[in-house]
Amino acid sequence: MTQRLSIRPSKELRTHYAQISAEAKQNPVAITVNGREDIVILEHSQYMEQQQRIEELESRLAVYSHLAQAADDVRLGRVQPAQDAFSDILDELKDDDI
Repeated sequence: MTQRLSIRPSKELRTHYAQISAEAKQNPVAITVNGREDIVILEHSQYMEQQQRIEELESRLAVYSHLAQAADDVRLGRVQPAQDAFSDILDELKDDDI
């Protein structure tokens, strides 16, 4: 879904806030200062959706990073039988309890 970006000068914020707010509920609105884009206004729910999407993508990236590291470990032979790995983990946990 492509959104159309409206562009409005900053001086209109004070005099046309209601109109700009209504526009922002439909599409993001870029506010300019001296002819250059300065900020973008968007509806709160759109902002929250973007933040949630960013968090989801960051989570996926973290998983992909771990998978890539695991694939490298296998490729380079840095592996051991699962039972040995579990034993090592349990031993470390026992040592931490002391």
